[in-house]
Amino acid sequence: MSANKQDSLNRSLPYTLAFRVPLSFRSYLSACQQKLTTICKSFEEPESAHLTVKFLGRASGYLDDDKIIELLPQIHRIASKYLPLKIYLRGFDVFKYEHNRITVVFLKVLPNARLSAFHHELCEQFEEFDTFQHADKENYQPHITLSKDLIPDNEQQIMRLVSRSRKMAKRHLKIDDLVVMGPNRLFPVTDDLSAPLICPPVK
Repeated sequence: MSANKQDSLNRSLPYTLAFRVPLSFRSYLSACQQKLTTICKSFEEPESAHLTVKFLGRASGYLDDDKIIELLPQIHRIASKYLPLKIYLRGFDVFKYEHNRITVVFLKVLPNARLSAFHHELCEQFEEFDTFQHADKENYQPHITLSKDLIPDNEQQIMRLVSRSRKMAKRHLKIDDLVVMGPNRLFPVTDDLSAPLICPPVK
């Protein structure tokens, strides 16, 4: 993919508040992906694996990198009431988007009251930003995406794998690496912005 095309795709991505998964968890993600090789053509990179807490909004004249940097201390104040978080994961599940087709397969995060409360408080605090009705409030479904590149017309096999995955062992995960993923930059959520904030590019 050319650099110009990649930049164009990035600019369509919303600013996303998310937890990056620990380095020690990446081998487990790779093992999960291996179970899905018969239904997926490619997989998300384990290095970029994350658990979305809230889509903040798409880049606009109001919401840009400078605005996100301005908001980081406020986000940190909210997050500090909930961190660190302990979550449990077990099994696979799917999202249906395009014409009700299965288009995403993910690792399922079991219900977590603190994570849900964190999400809902963010919804209340940032009402002025875009509303993502498919992913906010009662539609919020915590997950870690494994693949968005599924083999088409394969729904029965996908659902068989999802059903069998319910017998997978429950995994515990502590998460505290909170970031805002922008169209082209990654912003660590911090309350200390006294020095110029260096934001690495999104990979």
